[in-house]
Amino acid sequence: MALSDQLTDLANRTKQLEDAAATTRSKDRTKLEEQREKLQSKVKTEAQNIQSSAGKAQADARSWWADTTARFEQRRAELQTKMDQRRAERKLDRAKRNADDAEEYATDMVAWATYAIDSAEYAVIDAVIAQDEADELVATAR
Repeated sequence: MALSDQLTDLANRTKQLEDAAATTRSKDRTKLEEQREKLQSKVKTEAQNIQSSAGKAQADARSWWADTTARFEQRRAELQTKMDQRRAERKLDRAKRNADDAEEYATDMVAWATYAIDSAEYAVIDAVIAQDEADELVATAR
C-alpha cells in the first residue's frame, strides 16, 4: 500500500475513533455494543495481519511489532475475559471496576495511537528529507 493510501486510511480510522467517542458521549449503549462486537473481530484480524506483515521487516522491527502486538492482544483478551466474568455477575461494584478498567485500557490505547501517529508523521517527514537529499546528490553529480 502506498504511503498516501496509508495516510488516507489512517485519517479514516481517526475519523471512526472520533465518531466512536461522539457515540460514547451520547450514551447509545445498543449502538456501542454492536460497534464493540464488530471491532472485536476486526482487532483480532488486524493483530494477525500486523504479526504476519512483521515477518517481512528487519529482525529487530519484526520482533518489536510481534511482541507489541502480542502484548496488546493479550491485554485486550484479558480485559475481555474480565469484562465477560463481571458482566455475568451483574453487581454494581463489579460493573464500576469494569468501567474503570475499560476506561484505563482506552486511555492506554489512545496514548499508544497518538505515539503511533506521531511516529508515522516523523517517518513521513524523514522519508521526504531523505528523498530531497538524494535528489540533491543526484543533481550535484551531474
